[in-house]
Order: sequence, then structure tokens, then C-alpha cells
Amino acid sequence: MVCIEKIYSVSALVGNGSCNANCEFCAGKYLRPQAKENKLYDKNLEAAIKLSARYGGWSLSLTSSGEPTRDPDALTHALEIYKKCSDQGAYFPNVNLFTNGIDFGNKEFCDEYLPKWKNLGLTNIAVSVHNVDEKEQAKVYNIPNYPSFEKIKENIESHGLGMRCTLLLRKGGVENAVKYENSVKTLIGNGLNNITSWPVGNPNGSRNEFTPSRFGILGIKWWLHKNAKLGHGHSWGGGVYDYHGNILRITDYVTKHDPKKNFVRQLVVFQDGLVAYS
Repeated sequence: MVCIEKIYSVSALVGNGSCNANCEFCAGKYLRPQAKENKLYDKNLEAAIKLSARYGGWSLSLTSSGEPTRDPDALTHALEIYKKCSDQGAYFPNVNLFTNGIDFGNKEFCDEYLPKWKNLGLTNIAVSVHNVDEKEQAKVYNIPNYPSFEKIKENIESHGLGMRCTLLLRKGGVENAVKYENSVKTLIGNGLNNITSWPVGNPNGSRNEFTPSRFGILGIKWWLHKNAKLGHGHSWGGGVYDYHGNILRITDYVTKHDPKKNFVRQLVVFQDGLVAYS
């Protein structure tokens, strides 16, 4: 039996599962029946945060089976739990909110919630990017219009929070090295210099009709190998690269826990109170 020496992070699903987009490839819809209040959730989220911090964890990620900003009170509550843990010593240098970014084009929304969330420990907002063209991004989300990335960045950074991009790898979208390079350069040109990527897939980590070809993903990894400098390799695969002073990270959508390894990639706290290994 292998002893666990590191629990790198915690990922918490928050909110009621509602969403302001309608993606064809949504993985969250499978989890929406669980998106209801559960008396175990608060206790288990607190326990997961403290356990990860004790084992050297460095980040908390807040996400949802829908869009987390559609239930801002639940998001606030999750951050209040983290703040309590942080005040007791279970602190993470990175507290990230993963979002489709739609609500962050609204200045009034940002002015109302971002100061509160920052005071509770939020450090970064990671906006999912399927296409660097806002019109094409709107088509992916099946909405009439998508706010400009420039406006989203302005609204977020005006409150002292960092904006990261999750450049998603998807068949028909960013699916090969050429599209990846063009997208990365466009985002960097717009001042977005912290970019994470992973391929779209099923919640259990398997491929589906929207997952790029293995050849396409291999080409992206080869491009990174040739054009960027690996700064940190992840134990579970992928890593963080320096690209002309910009951060490019590539990883997998999910990782199945390997009981033969001495680490856990992340503890995931689901909306029904379940805590799972990745």
C-alpha cells in the first residue's frame, strides 16, 4: 500500500447547475441532478480544503455542473467556507473560478460581486475560450452575442483579480498545432498571458465525438516542445511552459486516481456532498 504524500488541489462544484449557455458537448449536464442542497456539502468541502492544505495543496478551483456565476449566492457561500479554512491556516495561493465568462462582460455584475469574492480569497478567474473570435465563441455557446475579451479582462482586472484563459481543445475548434498557435498568439496579443488547455471529453476521461484526434493533440504537444520551455512537469502528465514570458499549460480534462502513486491530483467535492479522488 502506497502512502499519500501530496494532495495537489481541491475542485468544488457549486450552485444549482443552471447555465446561461447551451453547448452541444456539455459534460456538466450529467451532474445536474446532484445540484441541490446537501447538509454534508459544507462539512465535506471544509474537510477537503484542510486535508489538501495539510498535504501541500496549492489551489482551490470553483466550478459547476452549469455556470457557477448563475448562482452567485452559492459561490459566495463556498468562498466563505474557504475563508474560514484560510483563517485557520488552510491557505491556497491560487483560488480559481472557472467560468464561460458571459456574466463578466457585465460591469454591474462585476462591481457587485468581485470585491466580495476577492475579500473572501478569490485570486483568479479562468474564462473558457473555444474560439478567440467573439462571434464564433457565441456560436459555440449557442447565444446571440458574446462579450469582448477586452471588456471581460477590463472588468475583472479593475477589481484586482487575475484573468486566466482555458483554451479548450475541441474537434472543429482548436484541434491542431496551427489553430493552437494562432489562438495562443491572439490571446497573448490581447494581454492574456496565462493560458491552460485540455481536450474536451467525457466526465470519466474517455474520448467522445468532440475530442480532437490523437494526432492533433500530439501536434500541439510537439509545438510546445519545440517553441516553449518546460518549467514544470505535472506528475499526472502535461506541464507548464514558458513561451516568451507567457504561461502555457497543457493537461488532461480529468485524471483517474492511481492507488500505486503517492499523490492525488485533486479532491473533487460534488454538489451532493460526495468527495472523490479526481
